[in-house]
Amino acid sequence: MYQSRLGLKDNVIHIDESARAVPNISRLISAIRRQARLFTAFCLAGVAFGVLYLRIATPLYTASANILFDTRAVYPVQDSSKPPESRILDPTEAESQVEVLRSERIGLAVIKNLNLVDDPAFSRASWIDEVWASVIANLSATRGSAQPSNDADPGVNQQLKVLKKLNGNLDISLITHTSVLQVSYTSPNPSRAAEIANAYANAYMLEQRNSRTEAIAHARSWLKQRIEELRELSANTELAAEKFKAANNLLATKGMLDQQFNEMTTQLVAAQAATTQAQARYLRIKTIIDTHQTEAAVIETLADPVFNDLRTKYLDASKRLSDLEPKLGPTHVAVVALKNTMAEISALLFQELARVAQSYRIDNEIAAAREKDLIDKFTRQQSVVAAANDAQAQLRQIEKKAESNMTLYETYIQRYQETQQESLPMANTRVIGAAILPLAPSHPRTLQVLAISLALGALAGSVAVRLRELMDRVFRTVEQVRDELGVDVLGMLPILPGASFPQHVQGTIAPILRYTIDNPFSAFAETLRSAKGAVDLALQNRSPKVIGLVSLLPKEGKSTVAKNFASLLALQGTKTLLIDADMRHPVLTRAMGYERGQVLQSDRSLPPLAEILKCEPDSGLQVLPCIYAKDDPRVADGLSSGMLNALLQSSDQSFEYVVIDLPPIGPVVNARCMASVIDAFIFVVEWGMTSRGAVHAALSKEHSIKEKLLGVILNKVDVKKLKIYEHFGSDGYYHQYYDNYFRHAE
Repeated sequence: MYQSRLGLKDNVIHIDESARAVPNISRLISAIRRQARLFTAFCLAGVAFGVLYLRIATPLYTASANILFDTRAVYPVQDSSKPPESRILDPTEAESQVEVLRSERIGLAVIKNLNLVDDPAFSRASWIDEVWASVIANLSATRGSAQPSNDADPGVNQQLKVLKKLNGNLDISLITHTSVLQVSYTSPNPSRAAEIANAYANAYMLEQRNSRTEAIAHARSWLKQRIEELRELSANTELAAEKFKAANNLLATKGMLDQQFNEMTTQLVAAQAATTQAQARYLRIKTIIDTHQTEAAVIETLADPVFNDLRTKYLDASKRLSDLEPKLGPTHVAVVALKNTMAEISALLFQELARVAQSYRIDNEIAAAREKDLIDKFTRQQSVVAAANDAQAQLRQIEKKAESNMTLYETYIQRYQETQQESLPMANTRVIGAAILPLAPSHPRTLQVLAISLALGALAGSVAVRLRELMDRVFRTVEQVRDELGVDVLGMLPILPGASFPQHVQGTIAPILRYTIDNPFSAFAETLRSAKGAVDLALQNRSPKVIGLVSLLPKEGKSTVAKNFASLLALQGTKTLLIDADMRHPVLTRAMGYERGQVLQSDRSLPPLAEILKCEPDSGLQVLPCIYAKDDPRVADGLSSGMLNALLQSSDQSFEYVVIDLPPIGPVVNARCMASVIDAFIFVVEWGMTSRGAVHAALSKEHSIKEKLLGVILNKVDVKKLKIYEHFGSDGYYHQYYDNYFRHAE
């Protein structure tokens, strides 16, 4: 039974989570609408304070002077071919100039020029300074310490005080995307404001002119001294170069040394070629002699006539030998003689080759000796040239240094000459807009003061609204019930006309208890139908379905809800029993016109249920009034679960629904005693009155009721006020339309 009921609650809460996804802006709008009067009051109070301030505030006037920084240089004699250079004043330089304008030197100059020390507006101390000085003096007197002595000049101290006031009302800013500084001064006296602004501009320009003149004079003096130093340094460097040339014989020998070195190189190359040729010729003829190559010897000696004669004889003998030897044979006397003749000629030929080879050897030795001599001379000349090159390198360094010193000397001379025609002292700053007498006050600004006052009032109103919202700890919305108690809201019952019970009249019933019967299509009845649906879903397998209605405190409308809910069930054709279980204060019994404990006054035993039941004719509802008399000692114990079971068992009727009007759980604990026989509880909470914390604390202690709690019904809901607490998408948002809808449908 309870699993299905919990499943229903889980489903309901799950569906509600999607409803909570409504943007927070709806909640904010609802909060503003709820506290609109408080928020508006604070806003109006803020505006009122702003108006009051505008009425009592001293008007202040602001005068401004504009100073232009013209970065183009203006010379006494301007070169027309060279256009003047200009640039935009960068932020860093602008900030520097702002600090110059705020400097003590400029401020003291303004004080002196305008004689502000004697002006009462500046010399008189403010009431804050007087109070502070008095506090310091009293503290010093109390502690017994002497006042710190001030040895400074009183006139200087007075000037510093005036300067402090000046800086407090001075404003200097750079106009955006320009090279113009705006000097503004604010004062209650408009003419004095213009005078001080112009005095600052003039003092600044004079300071710029003087500082520029001093800078130019200092630069000229320094340049002149530096030029003298560079001239002496350049002369000394050139003299050192000449002395080095003379000491290393570099005045005129550089070209001659190069020519000698080139000629010696050519001779050495030719000598090396001749030596190579002589050596090759000697080695060739020596190889022929050593290997005894007759044919090679014959070829080698073609240029010598002696060799030509021997060669001719040798060739003739060789020809005859080749003709005779095949005919006569190798042993023939003539063949042998020819061979001997050829051998003799060959011996003579090699003897002559040996003489020629000796001559080649001598030529080779002479060429080698000449080459060696040239190599020695070349090596010595190379050392001389290398030493000369080193000296030349050192000389070039000295000459380069001398040239650098000369260039630097000429540069400084040129710069010194330029300083002679330096730009005019006031060329880069000028006043393009002198301060004029302001016609309208600049402070206080009406719109700005009113806007700030309104903003402050709105801020204070927001804080007050927030505090009031936090202090409103009663149930007003469905979300508050779910967040605080963790249960769903079964419905919201509007305030009924004639909500108070009339005086008890025997046999009559209060109209408020018949509201469901008289208005079956009202929003009140529709909410109770929703509660019946929740009961049927949670207790669908139970018979009878025992439902207990409880509240935290009396007078929350619990009995009214119980009676109308039971009447609604009976009107739908179900057998329903309504029990008034609030024995201490049986409000339901009295409102229905019944007497309490009529049967039990004389007999303490329980009669059959049919004898004490009352029937409502219009709906067929069976009602069990309070069964105990007022003086019955069992009133304090209330209706127990055993007694209820006994009453139900004594009846010959079978009820489908049993609705029990239980006592409040705050003052008494009787509802806990009947929890075991009750299937589900419905908690009735008075809208806008019942404390959330109290309900939460009570349910935290009553675990038997919390476990069977089906939901909460918000009673006595002010429909007109509800719409400012519920946001779009919440369950209560559409409640205001229920009554109209069913009224028109009817």
